[in-house]
Amino acid sequence: MTDESIWSKAQPRGISRSLPRRKTGLASNTKKSYIKSKSHCLIFYQSIVGGLYTIISEGKFTQSIQDIIIEEKDTIMYNIKKGVEQRMQDNINTLNKELVDAKISLDEIYLDPNNPRFTSLKWDDIPDQQISDASIQVATKRKLEEEFSIYKLVDNIQINGFLPIDRVIVKKFAENKYVVLEGNRRICAAKNIMELYKGNPEQVEESVVDSLKEISCLIYTGSERQPSWVFQGLRHIIGIQEWPAYNKARLLVQLMEDENLSLTEVGKKFGLTAYGAGQWVRGYYAFIQAAEESDYTQEIDERAYPYLQEIFSRSNPVFKDWLQWNDTEYKFEDNLKFNEFLSWLYPRNEENVLDGVEVKGNWDNRLIKRSNDIRIVSFLLRESISDFEMFRADGDLEKAQNSANTRKYLESQDPSTETLEKIKSCTKALDDIPFKLVMSRKEELSDLLEKLSDKVGEILDACR
Repeated sequence: MTDESIWSKAQPRGISRSLPRRKTGLASNTKKSYIKSKSHCLIFYQSIVGGLYTIISEGKFTQSIQDIIIEEKDTIMYNIKKGVEQRMQDNINTLNKELVDAKISLDEIYLDPNNPRFTSLKWDDIPDQQISDASIQVATKRKLEEEFSIYKLVDNIQINGFLPIDRVIVKKFAENKYVVLEGNRRICAAKNIMELYKGNPEQVEESVVDSLKEISCLIYTGSERQPSWVFQGLRHIIGIQEWPAYNKARLLVQLMEDENLSLTEVGKKFGLTAYGAGQWVRGYYAFIQAAEESDYTQEIDERAYPYLQEIFSRSNPVFKDWLQWNDTEYKFEDNLKFNEFLSWLYPRNEENVLDGVEVKGNWDNRLIKRSNDIRIVSFLLRESISDFEMFRADGDLEKAQNSANTRKYLESQDPSTETLEKIKSCTKALDDIPFKLVMSRKEELSDLLEKLSDKVGEILDACR
């Protein structure tokens, strides 16, 4: 099996639509530092939404509980609820009971080809019986070397030896064979050094070789179907070496799919509220819709994911509604507007064809430069429809924002302008009224329209 076939054969599997749906969102703040104490060596210190998680020299997960203030919308502060903290503490206590201390020969430890870090649009799972195959291990090692800064670790280990303060977590998959759940980069670096030693012993100190003969590990004995996701998620979902946002979302969704978890349940595993997990998950489904069903399937790549995730933040409900998000089907129903949005990310040549060759949209020319700029689009939709339409026409978001801000200032000085704008917004809303609303809430809608008609009649009479 070639390197390419391992990660390039399969497309993402379909995700069950039977999962419980809840309103969600995400707010997070991450802190990292390295600390040493007399009692034990605390090598990792990180807040991951619901608390602070560490791996210590005794090989246990622990949590330091504190009130975590999360800033969202740049002005509003939120406190994480104690219930979330307690649930995460319970989860970590369970993991502690399922970890067994052991020393394992480096030759018996195998790199994980299903490492969640490898996630991409082209993804293929490797079954347990193939993990130890030489071709699989070579390809996995090569991917780690090329994409995850292995050589920095190689240099560090050659200087300091393999330090056991941060335990490698493994799971037995065959007799005398263990696959890495957490610590693939370190094991890859260690194997590189041993290969260097076997080829040229003079290049590696004997003390370093001695530190690599047996690796201090924690053997996972629990029943999680995908334990690597749990351990890597606790350390990395906002992590030590920051993952691309798409990989994080794929991790959550895959776990939901394989174990049929709700947003609340999958959030518990990673210290997220159901609201927070939902933002990641909804963003993932929207991304898959763009990659598989839009007019931009040839252009879409993982860079677009943060923009789709941002749509589901607390700041952007008006934009989500404009695209007509269906929270039962987990997809946008207005295909025309959805494709228009994607065109802002991948603008195409006006003719779309150059010298007989179809021209793909150019990410570097995108009209929305940062994912947070979607908040500006939402602001325009909410506060100034005319400026939103101006942005749709000329693609200049900064100009539209400046115009809207100026308009808002003038309206504060002249209430009549604000009233006229609201009337325009009302007219626009009636133009875009969803058919579903007409059918499902006929009586309520009819009553509101009659009252509106009466008011409009009175004002028209006064104007004549």
